[in-house]
Amino acid sequence: MSFFTLQHHVHGQPFEFVVHVPEYFENIENPPLIVFLHGSGERGYDVGEPLKGAGPAFDELQLPAVTIFPQCDPAHRAFYGAMEERVLAAIERARQEFQVDPARIYLSGYSMGGSSALWLAAQHPELFAALVSIAPGITWIGEELPPLLPAVVRGRFESMFVAADRSAAIARNIASVPTWFLQGTADEPCPIDETRSVIEEMRKIGRQPVVTEYDGLDHDSLEIALREPGLFEWLLEQRSAFQ
Repeated sequence: MSFFTLQHHVHGQPFEFVVHVPEYFENIENPPLIVFLHGSGERGYDVGEPLKGAGPAFDELQLPAVTIFPQCDPAHRAFYGAMEERVLAAIERARQEFQVDPARIYLSGYSMGGSSALWLAAQHPELFAALVSIAPGITWIGEELPPLLPAVVRGRFESMFVAADRSAAIARNIASVPTWFLQGTADEPCPIDETRSVIEEMRKIGRQPVVTEYDGLDHDSLEIALREPGLFEWLLEQRSAFQ
């Protein structure tokens, strides 16, 4: 399989992340970059964990792109703060290593990673050409904000994942990034009605996200979503207006 690891640094500390390239990669000039953000169960220190479920799908698809799999550590509940910095550092490392097309950097994620994709798109809309959010959680569960969340972004986090009008805040914050949502209608941990609310709010402000719902499917939608016909063809057609 075409998987290997690269190392990057955040504040002088080395971290590794897994990379996937297709078998015919040497024929691709200035490839696009896909960032895949894993779910909460794959947090840890084994860099291979984020490949669970996603790795076989990406290897099967053999997309004409570089795909990276940054990992969130157990101390964080999503890719914010230091974990956000890890993702950005991994992107920069991949850009340098593979001469990535800066107008074709894409976000994708599942569950915790699907929510994190919304967060990163809101934080860095100029960086990402499009995003794929699979079974995202829209509501922060807990009486307190996430551990290690930087004070400077608490206001935005609360508006997007805590406040009563959080769906509208998410819609506003990701409005410039083309988005495809995929989710099972029987998803209990991340209720689909909350995702539908975000979609409705996006449509109110003139955005038309692509939406795929899997009737009767529960939260375990990662593998079927990654194989959704037309998903990656759509994704790889998008180009950033900021680059």
